Amino acid sequence: MRLNNIHIILKHYIQKMLLCNKHYNWHVFSRHLSNIWQKEVERHYSKQVSQCNRTNGSSGRKTVIAMYNGWIESGGWADRLKGIISTYILCKENGWNFKILYVHPFHLEQYIGMGTYDWHIAEEDVVYVSPYAEPIALETGSDSAFHARKQKEWLKKKIEQSSAEQVHVYTNAMFAYYEDYGKAFHELFRLSDKMEKKMQELTQTLGNGYVSISARFLNALGDFNDTVQVEPLPAKERKMLIDNCIKQIRLIHNEHPDRTILVNSDSSAFLEATKALPYTRRISGNIVHFDTAERHDYETFEKTFIDFFLISRAASIYRLKTKWMHNTGFPYAASLINKTPFHSIVFNLE
Repeated sequence: MRLNNIHIILKHYIQKMLLCNKHYNWHVFSRHLSNIWQKEVERHYSKQVSQCNRTNGSSGRKTVIAMYNGWIESGGWADRLKGIISTYILCKENGWNFKILYVHPFHLEQYIGMGTYDWHIAEEDVVYVSPYAEPIALETGSDSAFHARKQKEWLKKKIEQSSAEQVHVYTNAMFAYYEDYGKAFHELFRLSDKMEKKMQELTQTLGNGYVSISARFLNALGDFNDTVQVEPLPAKERKMLIDNCIKQIRLIHNEHPDRTILVNSDSSAFLEATKALPYTRRISGNIVHFDTAERHDYETFEKTFIDFFLISRAASIYRLKTKWMHNTGFPYAASLINKTPFHSIVFNLE
């Protein structure tokens, strides 16, 4: 099986959820995707040359590595970050050495560096051959407390059972959402000097107490290359969807009349439409998905990180959700960093 199978399964489930509002067994869904991920990473490991020097980088202590090397589609930034933090929290609780290999589609240190915990590992110190290394893949679909507990139990058991020196974890597990996510984030990360300087400049232009509003459309408005290609809506429905979201922004503005509203979205058409509201601001730059971006330079992904950390520093964070829209975890993950009030606005189309 290849990654196209993931697209087929995701398209089937997400279209059903968005268009039919039906509920599905997320446990079965996650197992399907986890099995596909596991087979895909094992296919890559089977191609590695069985030669390695264990005198280099071996401490004798089990090391768990959060892996982002391009071998599977790992999702967007919020998906990757929750996988990293969840794995870190599990390692911290069990005394396992934790590292991050994040080299695709960019090197993470370009945007954020290490906090108080040293998670760096050199690429040459990562081995891909048995019995020294074992890959574990866990793809998750639900963010319920029940599934979070099951994810943590499953991943802990798999790591405990592994006899490998290096356990390579490929996951977007979200049980960190039910732990001290913000504390773990600050232990792991700090912004790069370049990113922090940019953030300082932008927060000054937004002013004190700005409000963040996020809207995720996938490809419903026909202008975003996502891994899940939902069919674009007809023009009439696109306009109705945009107009209804604009109405929600106005209502939120009524609650914060003296504050700037920062609008974030995966749709350039929607961002353009919000320019009609004088109290709104947007961040310019590329709107891309980490798994589908054709270019891998610094500027390609800069906006994603700027958006995320500006959201995290807002006074209040809102997410819009209605028919044809995705229940994005991007603003929620940002809200957890500094324990910012988060509001999910679910509304009906008129």
